[in-house]
Amino acid sequence: MKIWWQSSTAIHRLDDYRAALTAHLEGVKRPETVIHINGVDDGSMDLQYNAVVAINSYGPGGVLNKIIQAADRGYDAVAIGCFLDPAMQEAREVVPIPVLGLGETSMLTACMYGHKFSGVAFHAKQAQYYDRKAFEYGLASRHVPFGDLGIDFTEVQTAFASPGRMTETFVKEAHRLAAQGAEVILAACATVNSIIRREKIYEVDGALVMDCNAVLLKTTEGMAELAGSVGLRASQRLLYQPPSRRSLEDWMRIYNFR
Repeated sequence: MKIWWQSSTAIHRLDDYRAALTAHLEGVKRPETVIHINGVDDGSMDLQYNAVVAINSYGPGGVLNKIIQAADRGYDAVAIGCFLDPAMQEAREVVPIPVLGLGETSMLTACMYGHKFSGVAFHAKQAQYYDRKAFEYGLASRHVPFGDLGIDFTEVQTAFASPGRMTETFVKEAHRLAAQGAEVILAACATVNSIIRREKIYEVDGALVMDCNAVLLKTTEGMAELAGSVGLRASQRLLYQPPSRRSLEDWMRIYNFR
């Protein structure tokens, strides 16, 4: 089984994150699974801004472009390792393999482990974005508004070497969210999740701190298996109705995709 893990960052430049993520995923994957961790060709680190997320998602060498490459190269499924779920719905429209997003997968899974969930983003703008996503996914009645760490993505990277301040803030926010009724807490960023898992924070006030990265990988493995064994795939009606291959190739040429 070949899984393409797609980051929304230029992860090839983030050595600490890539090393921690690789070690974690290798530790939970099936023995026969091969994981290719990939990022965008280039991109800003200002991921709290919706404009940057859009450019990283849809520009040449961005998330959507990379997912099309994964399908063309014979990968069995794609895991989008970003809680923003960049280009997830659009990718499902244009590739025939399963495409799973960290945000949607984590939120849906959280509903099986507790009645209400919440999470901790690294920035308040992202927390607001996740609240909108919970509504979009039909989970407004199951979620408590997300909290945040009050930092940017560049500051998140420093926590690999000095995690104390970030983890302290995460636990403080988790206490607050649990007091508001959250029974499952999500580290709402693949990078933050890597650090929280490495620091062995599994629960706060009895609320489960779910390992979102592991959940995404294992769900992606399962969906790839279902696609291969029983032909399970996205509905071809309306939302995920696909274009012809000729149209897709025209689009790639027009928009200068790799």
